[in-house]
Amino acid sequence: MAKKARKKVAAKSATRSKKTKKVIAVKSVKARKPTAKKAPRKAARRSTADVAKLRKAVIAGLRTGKSAEVLAKQLGISRPYLYRLKSNG
Repeated sequence: MAKKARKKVAAKSATRSKKTKKVIAVKSVKARKPTAKKAPRKAARRSTADVAKLRKAVIAGLRTGKSAEVLAKQLGISRPYLYRLKSNG
């Protein structure tokens, strides 16, 4: 069986034209475009004290009449997280 497999491989490589081989070689050599670097993410976890401070700031900010979007930007959090803090408080 090993002899048959070798014959098939030899037959496939012979069927490629010189042009096809050249195109394959050019594609493998091309340099990729550099991707844009992502902004560094903040720490995923906050301490209990930090969450308590944020919760107080959210409640106080919303009572003064600030919009959720402005308040979230000032505190550096997302609006969904702001609403979660508000509802848990």
